[in-house]
Amino acid sequence: MNNLSVDEMRYRIGKLLAKKQDHRQEVKNMVKQYKYVVFYGSGNIFHGIVASWNRHVGRRVDFCCDSESRKWGKEFSGLKCISPTELIKIKNECAVYVTIGDFAPVLRSLIDKGFPFVNVVSKNALDIAAFLTSQPQEGIASNLCEAYGFLADKKSRDVFKAIVHRVLDVGSDPGIMAAVCEKDQYFPTDVIQLSEHESVVDIGAFNGDTVKDFAERARGRFDNIFSFEVDAVNFKSLEETVRGIPERERIKIFNLGIWDNERDITYSIGLSQSTVGTGEGKGHVVPLDDVLKDEKVTFIKMDIEGAEPQALRGSRNIIQTQKPKLAICVYHDFRHLWEIPLYIKSLVPEYKIYLRHHTCLEYETVCYALL
Repeated sequence: MNNLSVDEMRYRIGKLLAKKQDHRQEVKNMVKQYKYVVFYGSGNIFHGIVASWNRHVGRRVDFCCDSESRKWGKEFSGLKCISPTELIKIKNECAVYVTIGDFAPVLRSLIDKGFPFVNVVSKNALDIAAFLTSQPQEGIASNLCEAYGFLADKKSRDVFKAIVHRVLDVGSDPGIMAAVCEKDQYFPTDVIQLSEHESVVDIGAFNGDTVKDFAERARGRFDNIFSFEVDAVNFKSLEETVRGIPERERIKIFNLGIWDNERDITYSIGLSQSTVGTGEGKGHVVPLDDVLKDEKVTFIKMDIEGAEPQALRGSRNIIQTQKPKLAICVYHDFRHLWEIPLYIKSLVPEYKIYLRHHTCLEYETVCYALL
């Protein structure tokens, strides 16, 4: 991708905004042509896509389909799961949307089998379409360009441009995020250099996957890990993971979330996407500045389903005084693509800002900040 200047980026964004159609209406118009709508894949991202589809499209999804035989005949998010063989029987009457992360092989396979309409559907694309229709285009372009101007290297700008095109020109290139995807989430070696005395804060620890990854990368040479997970089901998995790490005496785990004030919250139970404010789970959140006010902090990672701005505000004293390396997810809400870098720069102007992307879809874009 070309290394565009801020002015060139502003021009490109303006052109995309000027021609942008409401993606929700595009989907509605497409599915009207078919008797059935089928989602292919019923894993982690499927549930969020179904919820977003129900909010923004309205047309009922008739079935989900999955290659795993144990799922056939069961319901997932209210949809009966059919087998690929059953799907083939209705192929000329259905629109199929692929709802798995590694979508490309399935997409190619269904096209090769002669399905009349196959595409990828995105939770974020539907949610963002609603946001874009309610906001002045000039403000969106200005915010995007200000954040783009902060980016410290070409790779970050390439990721940024890919996101902008994915959002503002939906469907034109399903593989656009795969082209900028790379491994080593939270610890990309061209950005993050780890010392032997890191004191890591993992906010949104899920089942302990990042804790385990860091401990292995550090080969046990670190000072502390402070791990926070508000979801009670995920927290049990986190406990089990930590028990298997040799350096577990230096790992402290908290069944808490991080916020900008202390309060009780609700959340969805037992999912990788445990959204704060919805669901039947009950938990407690606190500011990081309160719970770790006397601790050394050298690295903060956050992946908390859209609550990153609140958690950053609750961590501002630690960030301003200790200036730790930051790895903050910015993919849960399109506004976070500019709001989070701008807020980080307001706390520590000398931070360098990087973007890296770590899946083939819209998920797992991380903003890295370091001196």
